[in-house]
Amino acid sequence: MFNPTDITPYMHVFAFHIPEFLRKLCDKGLNMRQFSTLSIEKKNHLHVKLFFGGTTMGEENSNSNHSVLHDMLSFENRLLYYIINDTLQCIKQRIIHSS
Repeated sequence: MFNPTDITPYMHVFAFHIPEFLRKLCDKGLNMRQFSTLSIEKKNHLHVKLFFGGTTMGEENSNSNHSVLHDMLSFENRLLYYIINDTLQCIKQRIIHSS
């Protein structure tokens, strides 16, 4: 489904460390019903909306050598950097064609 290079740290943690998290929740008297995946679903929706036409299934983006997932996360990281460093004025999406 994904290329190994597309696996992000949170995906690794989610896949391999859930039993540890569930034990810690249980120790604190909490359970998974108290948590929502709404923020994750919203982020996925925003990514798909922003990069509509691509797929996150490991296919290569026709405009780069990276997968669409890589492009989406890179864009978000740049956006967060600009917000944190107060350099963001406006976002203009452009497609640059090389000749």
